[in-house]
Amino acid sequence: MKALTGLSSPLAGRIVQFVAHKRTHGYDYSTGADELRRFERFLIGAGYARPVLDLNVLERYADQIACLSHSSRVGRLSTVRQFSVYLHALTPESAVLPERLVPRAARSVRFYPLSGSRVGELMAAASTLGPNNELRAECMRLLIGLLYSTGLRISEALALNLGDVDRADSTLFVRRGKFHKERLVSLSASTREAVDRWLPLRARYAESGPGCPLFVTGWNRRLSRDRACRMFRRLCSRCGLHGPPPPRLHDLRHNYACACIARWRQAEEDLDTWLPVLANAMGHCSFHDTEIYLHINAAALQQASERFRQHVRRTMEPSP
Repeated sequence: MKALTGLSSPLAGRIVQFVAHKRTHGYDYSTGADELRRFERFLIGAGYARPVLDLNVLERYADQIACLSHSSRVGRLSTVRQFSVYLHALTPESAVLPERLVPRAARSVRFYPLSGSRVGELMAAASTLGPNNELRAECMRLLIGLLYSTGLRISEALALNLGDVDRADSTLFVRRGKFHKERLVSLSASTREAVDRWLPLRARYAESGPGCPLFVTGWNRRLSRDRACRMFRRLCSRCGLHGPPPPRLHDLRHNYACACIARWRQAEEDLDTWLPVLANAMGHCSFHDTEIYLHINAAALQQASERFRQHVRRTMEPSP
């Protein structure tokens, strides 16, 4: 994590404060710091001398980077917008970069709905991964259950070490989240029991220091993402789960979020109140990123409705 130095515009102090603010909340923010450094160079080149932002200079910056790729413009303008919101909170006369200046693209939703019973079938099928390799079977069984019950990203789960597991408090410490964001994740009673069953078996194949991997498939050999994905595809094929698109390990995370939203809807809870809670549990930078699961959940309902409609049509067709 590099210190942000060498800034010289009238907004340099505020930029340094903002980056420090983001880092105190667990973000590495190296990329954001680089983007703000580029913005600061633009301000200097434009001869901007005010200690606050005005709409004109923000629009000029958006125009200057219009030639960049879509993703580059989104990254730079989103970061500057975050900074402008921060500065506006401290100095209300400072302008906020309008959302209309941040390019948007339609988000395609790739989602394979998995019910709890289907996930149970996948976990049960893990025993077929090798009759002579109990470790591999139990490792995948725990991984599938953990992803489905916690909403962890696959990279976060595979990076877990024994020292990240707090069995007394039934929590996991995710120290390698997206954008280097750390967080605590609660374990349900059944997931905690599954971890307790896994650890003695794991201890026969790997060392047990706090820095040793939680998921192993050999002596001190951490389960790799490629291998986990290959084994998951085999399990899906064995359980008759096919595409298009075929299910992925990441769909377990999607289904966790949709299951939470479905429970809250059934309980007639205010989703706007609960989305920030879900965002924190899933390690999102903003609860706005979590809103996609509202659409995924609706899409899953539409898919289920279409399957039911086709089933009714088939049952009502006269037999040949």
